[in-house]
Amino acid sequence: MSVPRLLLVPTHHTGLANALAASVAEIMTARGQRVRYHHLGPLTPMSSWDRWEGASFLDPALYDDETLLALYGVATRGATLSLLSSSRGVLDNALGVNWLPTQVARLLDCPVVVLMDCRGWGTGIRALASGLKDHLTDLNFAGTLLTGVGGRDHFEVLRTVMSEEGIPTVGCLFEGDGPAWDGSPPGPWALPLDSSLLEAVSRQVDLAELQAIAGQRGFLSSQGWLTDRGAGGPLIMVAGGREFTPWSRDSIEVLRSAGAQVRRLDLVEDSGFPLETCGLVLAGTLWPTGVTDIAQNRPLCRDLRARISEGLPTIAMGGGMLLLLSKVQDSLGRTVELTDVLPAEGEILWDLEEATYVEVTSERANLLLPRGETVTGWLGTEAEILYPAGGWDPPLTVRGAGSTVIQAEGAGTSSLLCTRIFVHMAAKPDAAQRFVSACADYGMHHR
Repeated sequence: MSVPRLLLVPTHHTGLANALAASVAEIMTARGQRVRYHHLGPLTPMSSWDRWEGASFLDPALYDDETLLALYGVATRGATLSLLSSSRGVLDNALGVNWLPTQVARLLDCPVVVLMDCRGWGTGIRALASGLKDHLTDLNFAGTLLTGVGGRDHFEVLRTVMSEEGIPTVGCLFEGDGPAWDGSPPGPWALPLDSSLLEAVSRQVDLAELQAIAGQRGFLSSQGWLTDRGAGGPLIMVAGGREFTPWSRDSIEVLRSAGAQVRRLDLVEDSGFPLETCGLVLAGTLWPTGVTDIAQNRPLCRDLRARISEGLPTIAMGGGMLLLLSKVQDSLGRTVELTDVLPAEGEILWDLEEATYVEVTSERANLLLPRGETVTGWLGTEAEILYPAGGWDPPLTVRGAGSTVIQAEGAGTSSLLCTRIFVHMAAKPDAAQRFVSACADYGMHHR
């Protein structure tokens, strides 16, 4: 039997659904529930959060439907409640991708609660409610959550309209009381979530009704390819810690499925690698407040440089690539010396409000992709890097959504892949296996 699940999705763009999902997850966890949370589409550093560290998301632009089902099945194994949310409107496309939130809801047989921005609306909101019903006929449109409500009288007008349209109302967020449509969703800096936020959500949202709706799901066929098979495989260290958020928790599950043992490397607390390390993944968000703390961990920086120089298979993406530079200037204007694996300097410019999709093409064989392979990747932080010359030819090219401009991207060798772009380990069926095999070969020749 599949886990109870619920998608909170707005009528149009907002971070409010993320804030609500975060709050409900915190409240339900405190009540003893085992809650799993996914965002639809990759999150940027400004809104990425996960109480267990690392973002979890589902995105049909990055892999096929079978892979999405498998990733979801592994991530929710053992959970009593699965919460999903979207920053995008329920019927909105994003630049560079052709999927809708409704597509994921349909694939997961997931009940949908739509958030409505009711500021300034009266009985005319009937047109919006009726239109949603007409366009969501093939989904379980299980209810609506009214936001920006001006007072009790306003609420009664809105609820009456919803009732006449046959749409249950599962909550009402009054204007100025709790999370707002135009507010920023809580990021990693906001954990644990503020008690006043949790109290407002608990008081204004019918959590029991949400859980009852989540139980209106169907059944999923077994997806057997994604299993934990890494007991005897090569040990791959995955960077994390309070100053570095991993790029995708689901990618870690894919590594395990490919036969790897996966262990966390804390970039601030750990002083070096286990001797049996056969691979390294430095992929995630580097927080400006933590660059100095990581740079001051000189024993780990020296060990990291030595291991990579010896040919340790290493994938560095996003903030992970920045860690391998000689110097980095963060968005606060501070310059720090880092590992000097790549003799280059970089500058963190800003975090994007929305993840940007790009088309990534492998110009030469690397740890993830054979030559000529193309996948969809994403960018969350804008950074400028002066790439090193000599022996560090860019292994990739990228093209933005809707653009004809192709740019060289990244640096690396046969055992090192560095790029500002994030690529999901499930982007191609053999990508993770390609990397794990390289790690296994390294282990055979260095033990």
